Amino acid sequence: MDGPVSAVREITQILAKSNGDRPHSPPPAYTPSRHIDLRTITARQFQQSRATQPTPVLVDRSPMATLLSGTAMADDQEDSDDGLSAISLRINTSINVSSNDNMVCLAETPADHANAIAGAVVKAIQQHSSGQCGIPMIDEEGRPRPIRIEVDAGLTVEGTGNVIGKESVVAEALRQRGQTLRRRRQESEEEAEDAAGPSKRRRPSG
Repeated sequence: MDGPVSAVREITQILAKSNGDRPHSPPPAYTPSRHIDLRTITARQFQQSRATQPTPVLVDRSPMATLLSGTAMADDQEDSDDGLSAISLRINTSINVSSNDNMVCLAETPADHANAIAGAVVKAIQQHSSGQCGIPMIDEEGRPRPIRIEVDAGLTVEGTGNVIGKESVVAEALRQRGQTLRRRRQESEEEAEDAAGPSKRRRPSG
């Protein structure tokens, strides 16, 4: 029992002597706390992330129809509305025919077609107005929004021998054109027989 106890005592004395030989240094005046402040770190990271983000871009929320057709409208019309948020529509039912000998069958004229489209659009706007939880017909100040409808119902034909009209007109033109082609073919055959001479003509059998 004395052997292990004496060994422990000797080791303790050696450690105490070695520690006593070291110079005693005074403790630091201030020791910062090692406690982590999560709120400070989070706020700092949030500021850094905001600094690296791009600058936001403002997007115009004006009606798309006004943005699309605003440059095409006349300046006097824009001034007369006094800055009201107008509903602008453009309807293009124009027909362009190029080259020669074309036949275009139309159920109705371009003007009638454009008027029908405009009437259907106005009716749809009225049915889907703010009263029906649809398009607001008044602005933020309670003023009625004007409706602009620009219609292009022109007809442009370039070339010769073109026929444009209803089905009956096109059918009559086809019939007349067929008769003209048959007549020309018959005349060309007769001219060829006359040029060949009497010996080349067909003689009736008999």
